[in-house]
Amino acid sequence: MTRVISLEQRIRNRLLLVVLPLLMVLVFIIDRSVHILVDDLVVSRLKQDAESLITSIDKKGSAWHVDEKYLPTVYQRVRSGHYFILSWNKEQIRSRSLWDTVIDVSGFSSGDTEEYQYFENAGERWLVYQEAFTKKGQTFSLWVAEDITLIEQKQRFYEWILVAVAGLSIFGFVLWQRYVIRTGFNRLAPVQEAIENNKNTGELSFPEDVPQEISGLVESIRKLVSGSEEQLSRSRMALGNLAHELKKPLQELKIHASMLTDTAQRQAIDKSIEQLHRRIDSELRRARISGAPMPGYLFSFAEELPHIEVLLNQIHDRKLALSVNSEHDKLPFDRDDMLELLGNLLDNAWKYSQSEVRITVQTDGNHWFFYIDDDGEGISESKIEQANKRGVRVDENEHLPGHGLGLSICESIARVYEGSLTLSASELGGLRVKVELVKKL
Repeated sequence: MTRVISLEQRIRNRLLLVVLPLLMVLVFIIDRSVHILVDDLVVSRLKQDAESLITSIDKKGSAWHVDEKYLPTVYQRVRSGHYFILSWNKEQIRSRSLWDTVIDVSGFSSGDTEEYQYFENAGERWLVYQEAFTKKGQTFSLWVAEDITLIEQKQRFYEWILVAVAGLSIFGFVLWQRYVIRTGFNRLAPVQEAIENNKNTGELSFPEDVPQEISGLVESIRKLVSGSEEQLSRSRMALGNLAHELKKPLQELKIHASMLTDTAQRQAIDKSIEQLHRRIDSELRRARISGAPMPGYLFSFAEELPHIEVLLNQIHDRKLALSVNSEHDKLPFDRDDMLELLGNLLDNAWKYSQSEVRITVQTDGNHWFFYIDDDGEGISESKIEQANKRGVRVDENEHLPGHGLGLSICESIARVYEGSLTLSASELGGLRVKVELVKKL
């Protein structure tokens, strides 16, 4: 099964894919920049101390010494973090701060200078500056160091703070991006409500202030619905016209068949003509009942039933009492389907009822039940049981004369809505047709 990733997740993933590597690069650049800056500052200070030390070197008799009045006090405190070693020939002068620490400073001669040399000592990290120089004909090697352990610890501490702040900023940015996206999509809620209202009220009216990004989509939907309405209306009208046009040739065919001398052949042709008449009458009835269809519009008892009742009274040339027992005036189903469904059921009921036809509507969540009762003679229980068998087409059941084609159409509509059509005896004395439909979410 393919995993569906939301648009919000896609944007967030791509954002993190860009921001996280960028953050790592920035942290690396900041780390190296601060590191180089600190080292430059420390080395600059060490160079100044080296100059002071070189100035303080003097010779008394045959012995070289460092005049302490020119020497910074940090070199005289034990383990102060500032150290120096002055070497010449095999002699050394060490700062008091080194105490008993042994340092190898061999390998430098006049003119050699090395910056950014690090020295590890008992868990401490020193930055060392070495310089070789000549004074009064004597070559010296000066080794000056500063403990930068605390500086680097602070540097790491502030870098971790930077990473934490950056991480929280990214997290906040992701939440803000999520809020922006959801707020933006909330502007689509009126469009969604308009579509939902179409299911409940049958009216498709989009708001005017839709976001510019989807205005083209909304306009396309409007045009699609309008085109569907016009196309369906033309199809229904063409169907009615075709049925009317076919009646005249069939009438002529029936006249010619009556002139045949072969009785069996004449009866066979008459039977075929009668079947064609029934189908044509059914299509004409559907076209008359449906009128000018509007796809997506819902069926209203108050608006539609009076017209159906008048039409059925005219078709069958008698007036019956039609009652409706329903808590809902509008049904959450397509108007055309309901016109076709109830029109055919009422037409069948009108044929066989004596004086009364009753419609009852009940609902249980998404399941809707329609009951059409008449007070006619009805049909036997054995025939009802046969008609309700699974897989038996109602229009093919020879035990239901006059009910076949119309009920078959209703059964087809019920299947479209994942429902069913069943027959039973009515408490009014005639036939009850029960239709179950499932409202599509």
